[in-house]
Amino acid sequence: MRKSLSVLFIMAGLVLSAQNVAVRGFVIGSDTRQPLSLCAVQVKNSQLGALTEDNGFFDLPIPTSNLTDSLKISFIGYLPKMLSIRNYKQGDTLKIYLETAIETKQEAVIVAENAKGVLLKAIKNLKTNIFRDSIIQTGFYRQFHKENGKFVRLMEADLSVAINAKSHLDYSFHELVQTNEQRRSESYETNGDQHGDHMVDLLKENPFSYNKSTFLNPKNIDFFAPKFESEDTAQYIIKTQYKESSSAKLEQARIWVEKGTYAITRIEVDKFPNPYYVKSRYAVDSRWKLVNEKDVIQLTKFKGKFVVSSLERVYNHHVLNPRTGDVDFVVEESFNLYFYKYDDVDVPAKIRDGKFKDFTELYSSKYIYNSKFWNNYTMLNEHPLDKQIKKDLDHAKPLDSQYVEMGR
Repeated sequence: MRKSLSVLFIMAGLVLSAQNVAVRGFVIGSDTRQPLSLCAVQVKNSQLGALTEDNGFFDLPIPTSNLTDSLKISFIGYLPKMLSIRNYKQGDTLKIYLETAIETKQEAVIVAENAKGVLLKAIKNLKTNIFRDSIIQTGFYRQFHKENGKFVRLMEADLSVAINAKSHLDYSFHELVQTNEQRRSESYETNGDQHGDHMVDLLKENPFSYNKSTFLNPKNIDFFAPKFESEDTAQYIIKTQYKESSSAKLEQARIWVEKGTYAITRIEVDKFPNPYYVKSRYAVDSRWKLVNEKDVIQLTKFKGKFVVSSLERVYNHHVLNPRTGDVDFVVEESFNLYFYKYDDVDVPAKIRDGKFKDFTELYSSKYIYNSKFWNNYTMLNEHPLDKQIKKDLDHAKPLDSQYVEMGR
């Protein structure tokens, strides 16, 4: 019986693989005979597409039914080309030559006004615009929760984030966190949430550190369909949207790009549940249903390069009753990190001599409440606490006394 099942699975795999074919090839400039990287290869009349790698190579898996269509190959400064793939066979390697556009100057003007071209340049220039050496950034972190319209928890901390940019990935970093000072209120949450480390999760919303699946990956750029929202003499604002049937989320982003340098200075990302999502039979059901999420990443200059100056994240969930499916709780959570100090001197030694960890444990770690530090902490003046937060949390006992008691 097991042997029969194995044969059945193998045959099913062969049938599934036969439904798709990987179209592969190289795109080359006819004038220079050099490979063209970041060249768009798209199946006509479909959403299927890919970008060529540094050596001009592309690998585009498509359903066999699309072999009756044509490939459209386009690149800045070259004439677009349509190529029939009707007779393409699995294992073939195409060589596609693009002809230079006659009106080179006119093409350059078009590129300057093309959102996709601007975003591709911004991605390409990340290596020169983003600060790529190891650095320790110190900042103020605030996290607060709201349950059914009322604030129920507050955490604040002064943190140092050590970013090691010496990575095998292009511009992907890895962080360690040191908690310098902290304080937190009592928790009045009743939804039964088992919290993880949302501070570290916030760092992972930084697309410069975790870029493989975002609009900062040039291979995804066609799927995000960038368009200009506005521009002035100093910057472009580009809007993108991403949706696919296998994703549970619909994402929209706005990217601020500085003219001249093509440096990215700000990113806003909105995430929503995807109304077209069909739940997998293997997906784990959860009481927590995301309503929406917004992430904001702001950058500033340090030693002539751009570094992240703030990370903000807010989202809300509906928490469902496991028996009735009704909404028991509407939970809103906010996470903000504002950097005020940047240090790139002897970073490895400071990491070695410090108390940097993968997690902060801000929910449960013991601390000594340093009232002198907090009374003189200027970041509280720059980012004052919402009066309603203090009012809601003060209802049982004064917030200052909660800071002391929670630290014991």
